This record gives sequence, structure tokens and C-alpha cells, in this order.
Amino acid sequence: MTEPLLSVRDLKKHYPIRKGLFNRQVGAARAVDGISFDIAQGEALGLVGESGCGKSTAASSVIRLEEPTSGEVIFNGGGRESATRNPDGTHPNDVTKFDDEELMQFRRGAQMIFQDPSSSFDPRMSVGNGVGELLKVHGMSDRHRRRAIVEDLLERVGLSASDFDRYPHEFSGGQKQRIALARALVLNPDLIIADEPVSALDVSIQAEILSLINDLQDEFGLSLLFISHDMSVIRQICDRVAVMYLGEIVEIGPVEEIFTNPQHPYTEALLSSIPTPDPRASIGGIELKGTVPSPTNPPSGCRFHTRCHKVIQPDGVDIDQDDWRGVLNFREKVITGEIDIEQVRENVAAGGSGPSDSEIRAEIRREFDISETVDDADLEETLSEAMNLLLGDNAEMAGEFLSDEITTPCAETEPETTVHTPDHESACLRHEGQAAAEPNPADD
Repeated sequence: MTEPLLSVRDLKKHYPIRKGLFNRQVGAARAVDGISFDIAQGEALGLVGESGCGKSTAASSVIRLEEPTSGEVIFNGGGRESATRNPDGTHPNDVTKFDDEELMQFRRGAQMIFQDPSSSFDPRMSVGNGVGELLKVHGMSDRHRRRAIVEDLLERVGLSASDFDRYPHEFSGGQKQRIALARALVLNPDLIIADEPVSALDVSIQAEILSLINDLQDEFGLSLLFISHDMSVIRQICDRVAVMYLGEIVEIGPVEEIFTNPQHPYTEALLSSIPTPDPRASIGGIELKGTVPSPTNPPSGCRFHTRCHKVIQPDGVDIDQDDWRGVLNFREKVITGEIDIEQVRENVAAGGSGPSDSEIRAEIRREFDISETVDDADLEETLSEAMNLLLGDNAEMAGEFLSDEITTPCAETEPETTVHTPDHESACLRHEGQAAAEPNPADD
């Protein structure tokens, strides 16, 4: 097997949280919390997830616009099993350890395209000079040669050589993104990191830019790390996809396999959000209910369990999955003290006399989509007791009671990676105990 062009290992980026007179660190926001992936020469890997999952931070950490907290980013020589190590155990091609001169050399081989091209251009500099500035920084002093290279690239990305002397404000959003592509290509890199390059563009312009990126990737033999929240865009342009949630990669594999056979519930939810142009098709996707966790205090176990629509029920419990999700949401809100029983009384009593306890119970069940009676006698008794405590103004005791009585394995056990096929992995407790797929010798 050929060595990857880029090998990322256990990459972390934590932002310290400081408080107090002495500015002491009291915690950290775990924007990226131990991700690993490879990109082969000429391959396009998509990094996908909802806003706030850490995609852009991962990209800026890989190219060292942000300083990683820990981990390795091995570029162009090495990979996970390379035995070529420095005496201190570090890898000679680890970008995170590069000094300024080595980092400058690395930037010749890896470039970035940003989401908003307008903010990445100097409005006082012509686009030609802006694109050619990289050549000047890297030692090309002949301005005529620089101009010739830039004019050629402007034409390759669908603009005119005469656009060299125009300024950024004279171009549309799609044209600016074409110029950004030219700038990323001007040093003839091996790797381009594209951070949401089409999300700010109209759909018709998106299609043009994606087609252009595909053509340029084939023409120049580029490797691509393509970051997006749009699964349909990822399917169009990428060979493999890594699905990211709350700083972690939860599933990675070939695009077609991920789209046809997703193994992680979060991947299923993302795929269900892709709109369809067929008016006869059902609109309903997977609605993620529950608490959106914070990277400053990620939940224990599987980080997705607070919203998962397939969260595992404990031994001996087998109720409707929607009811189980509702029960867990109710438990979480009681524990965090977010149920104001007096407010519930007022809502139920609006326009009428004081509500009965049974009416308040029914309102709470409606709020959390819990059936009038769940199909488990012990669990139903637990819910009734918790509601009795709430109605008796014992909210704290109700939280402690639910914390002890209602649990899910997903909150107690961190899932390990399961290998479904040699190139398809996911981290979900539903697959716990499955035998890993045997590698195909033909792949080596």
C-alpha cells in the first residue's frame, strides 16, 4: 500500500477557558478532540458535520493557521506505520513540529481556500498581484514571469488574463472564489484544503465551482481535504468522507458506501437532511431531539447520546424508541433543573381554573413526546414517582432519583471503533462486539 500524502494522528485543538483575578485555566473547549485520517495522493476526502462540530478548526490546525494542542500531522512521507523517527520519537515530516523555515516549505505543498473569498483578499491590491504575491514570498523576483503564471491560472479557472489588473470589489462572489482557486494553485501544491468554499454561493454558481474544482483536481493531480456541512456537495466531489461530531470523527469510509449503508445514527440524520426535488417523496427527515452538548463539557460515553434517535435501552427495557428518547430528554431537563413546574401549571391553567395534577402530568408527557403509558411497568412507575416529586416541589430530589433509576449504556461507555469493511469504520455501541472485517490482501 502506498504511503498517504497526509496522515493525521490523534489531532487535538483545545481552547483554554480562563477565569479569576489570576487568569487561571478552569477548563477547555475541545474543538478538535483526537481525530485521525489519511489522504492519498490524488484523493478527495470530505470532512462533514453540522456547524460547531470542529471541521474548520481541524482544517486550520492541519495547515497550522492554528497551533494544535497535540497530535501529529505528517505530510508527504511517513504515514501511521513509518519507522523513520527522530531520536526523540517525533516524525521528521510532522508539520506540528516544523520551525518557520520548514513551515514555509510545507506551505508550498499545501494551500487553503476559505469560505469567504472577499475577506481573504486585500481590497487595495489587484487580484493579479494578490495571487502572485505567494510567488514573490517564495522567491520569484521576476515580475514578468509572475504575471505570466498568474494570467495563465486566471484563464484556467475560467476568467480572463486581462482581469489581472482589476480589484476584488469588481468581481462577483463566484468569480472571487475562482480567483481564490487560482491563488491556491499558484505554487503548484500537492494538497488543497477547501473550507466550505461554496456555502456562500448561489446553487447554480456552486455547481460551476464544484465542477471546476473536480477538473482542476484531475488536471493537477491534487489531493483535497474538502470541508462542508452539505452532504450532497460531499457526494459530488469526494472519494471518501469523514463524519465529525463534537470534535470527534464518528464514521469514515468511501462516499458511496456511507451514503448507501451508514452505520452511525448521526450519519443517518445528516443524510436524511438532504432535500429531494421529487414532490412526491416524503419530506420528513430524522429530527434530532434532546440537548445539544457543549465542547466545553462534552457528555460521557458516546457524545451523540444526548440527541441520538437510536440510543440504546438498558437490559430489561424494551419500549418504543420515541418514548425512550422522550424519557431521556425528560430525565436530562429534570436533572439540570430546567422544568419549572409552576410555569407548567400556568400554561395548563391559561384561561381556566387551576389544573389538576393529572393534567400537569399529561402536559409534561406531551412536552417530551412520551406516551400516556410506556410499555414497561417499572419504567412507568419511575416516571410517576419523579413527577410526584416535581409536583411536591422536590425538583432536586426528582433529579437525583432519575439519575439513579434511568440510565443508558450510551452514556456510560465510550464506543470503540468498529471496522465494517477494510475502509469503512464507525464508533457506535450498537456495533459493539462485531468482528472486524478481514483486510483484503489485494489492498496491500
